[in-house]
Amino acid sequence: MKAQSLWQFMLEQQDKLFTQIGQHLGLTFLSLVFAILIGVPLGILISRKRKFAAIILGFAGVLQTVPSIALLGFLIPILGIGAIPAIVALFIYALLPIIRNTFTGITGVASSIVEAAKAMGMTTWQLLLKV
Repeated sequence: MKAQSLWQFMLEQQDKLFTQIGQHLGLTFLSLVFAILIGVPLGILISRKRKFAAIILGFAGVLQTVPSIALLGFLIPILGIGAIPAIVALFIYALLPIIRNTFTGITGVASSIVEAAKAMGMTTWQLLLKV
C-alpha cells in the first residue's frame, strides 16, 4: 500500500467529503434548533420561578458531564444507529449553555433598569425582548 498525502486523499474523496460535511452541519443545526426551542423557554421560566433554577440547571449540568461516547452507548440501544441518537446527544450537550446563558442574561439586568422600563409602561414581552 502506498502512502498518500492528506491533500491527495481529500481530492480523491471530495464528493464523499462534501456530502458528509453537509450531513454533519445539518445534524448539528437541527439539534441546535431543538436546543434553542427548549432551552430559551426553560431559561425564561427559571428566571421567573427561581425555585426551579437549581433543579433544572443541576439536571442539565449532570447531563453535560456524561462523556459523549457513554451517552451514545446509552442512546444506541434505545434509538438505534443513525442520525437520531446523534441529534439527541448534540441536543443534550447544547442545552446547558443555552439555559444557563438565558437565565444569566435575564437575571443579570439591573433592577433599576427593569423598574425604569416598567415605569415607562413596557409590557412583560417588551421587557423580555427589549431590556
